[in-house]
Amino acid sequence: MTMQPSIKSQVFEIRKLIDTATPEPFKYVLMDVYLKAGRICESVARKVPQDKTTTPYGPVGIDATLEDIDGHEAVVLTVHTAKRKGIERIVAVPTEFEPWAKPLYNYYKQYGNKPVFNLTRQWVWVRAKTLFEGHTYPIKSYKICKDNTLLEVPAHDKRFTLHALRHLRATELVRVFHFKAEDLAAYCGWRLTTVTKATSVMERYIDLGAYLEYFPKLLKKNY
Repeated sequence: MTMQPSIKSQVFEIRKLIDTATPEPFKYVLMDVYLKAGRICESVARKVPQDKTTTPYGPVGIDATLEDIDGHEAVVLTVHTAKRKGIERIVAVPTEFEPWAKPLYNYYKQYGNKPVFNLTRQWVWVRAKTLFEGHTYPIKSYKICKDNTLLEVPAHDKRFTLHALRHLRATELVRVFHFKAEDLAAYCGWRLTTVTKATSVMERYIDLGAYLEYFPKLLKKNY
């Protein structure tokens, strides 16, 4: 049986690829997607005319700020959650331990009230397919229902794509930074009711305030 690389080594390899990406808007949009465990439509600001299914929710420059959280400088990103009709969530990462935090913040600051990534998801997807060529990530076995029969899909490797950045970041947050369900829901923009029982008021707290709870878990060197 082939041994899977550790999550840290997977993250290191993908980050190394992104650091070499060109042109600059492509590199920074990948950083943006990865750091906020986002969907590509939460980063890009445009869509092609024939795209009838996607709404772009990309940030403007002022959606990145610097904040002091218990004595630690943090880049705080306002993200418009695509699967929840653009409802805002907050993602915070420490500049002391996250090497992409300050460069991404400085990139945002060039744009003020204008879109940071005036790109389409298709433009990013084509370039990401080339950049990640040959890379895969493991999928554990799971079950699906087909024709009223429960079938098991065996564990397998899946080609690394643009959306895999979200999967990789979420996995890293759990396995390296020890995020709990509530932390992950806040960071990734999932409804808290999908991971625990919560009222709509509690969910709004998770969206806008829970970064203060999970932030200390990110205060560790990983690279």
